[in-house]
Amino acid sequence: MQKRIFGNYQSFGQRIGMLCLMVLAVTSLTGCITFLTQINIRGDGSGTMVQTMTMNPEQIKKSVEGIARQIGASTTESKEDSEKKSAEVAKKGPFKEDDLKSKTADLGAGVTFVAAEKIDTQTASGVRVTYAFKDINQLAVNPKPAAAMGTDGAGASSQDALKFRFERRPDGNALLRVLLPRPQAEKAKEPPSTPQPAAAGEPDPQMAMMIMQMLKGLHMGLVIDVEGKIIRTNSPYVDGTKVTLMDIDFDPLLADEQGFKTLSGKLEKAMGDDQKTVEALKGIKSLKITTDREISIEFAPK
Repeated sequence: MQKRIFGNYQSFGQRIGMLCLMVLAVTSLTGCITFLTQINIRGDGSGTMVQTMTMNPEQIKKSVEGIARQIGASTTESKEDSEKKSAEVAKKGPFKEDDLKSKTADLGAGVTFVAAEKIDTQTASGVRVTYAFKDINQLAVNPKPAAAMGTDGAGASSQDALKFRFERRPDGNALLRVLLPRPQAEKAKEPPSTPQPAAAGEPDPQMAMMIMQMLKGLHMGLVIDVEGKIIRTNSPYVDGTKVTLMDIDFDPLLADEQGFKTLSGKLEKAMGDDQKTVEALKGIKSLKITTDREISIEFAPK
């Protein structure tokens, strides 16, 4: 079911709607995931990519304890030993440096691991990892939380990977085009999903609560930061040298009870309808989503 849902969407923005509702359930973790990607690009097409990946420590502990209980049930390990091991795993965090290094091949030719900075606070446990690339034309990036969790490819191996085209123009400016993912050829052969009948009246309270639990603490972001002055871009979200392609932070929305009820009702009615899902997410202050197939950024390098 999940495979078909993501395969049928025709743009990155359309995939985001159901992604927000499905990705956390798929990874068996409810909310509390931050996955932010910032790509810094120089005038020669080289640069760095910084990814911040964190989870709530308490949620990590609960998840690991659940797995430990399942394993312990089929072994002679005591409950105390099982809980002790799960606490140690949770304390170390969910992201291992060796795993982060191994992602470079999938991210693209010429991509190298630079450093990993551990993040350990009361509310966030994770890592801030930096990769370097020689040519952004070789870079492929999957911005979904599933990539951070290792349940989907980090780059080219994922059908949701972004790709890039960079060139220097005759006038000296640089042009970067961000190519949003297209469905794979075999996916295009699948019959389109059938929209479900719209729900009538007030949104289902149980559905609203389920959506709230799934979205709590979820923050995804993707930003391009150029080394120079931006001349023009078709993204509506520009701040100085930074262009935002995606910034989805649900906590401010969840704090607005009435606003969340309105959104959950729209999402419930939009189930199975790509366009309605995207429309439901538009105009929300805490959500920034670019839906164009291709994002172009022209800048004057320093």
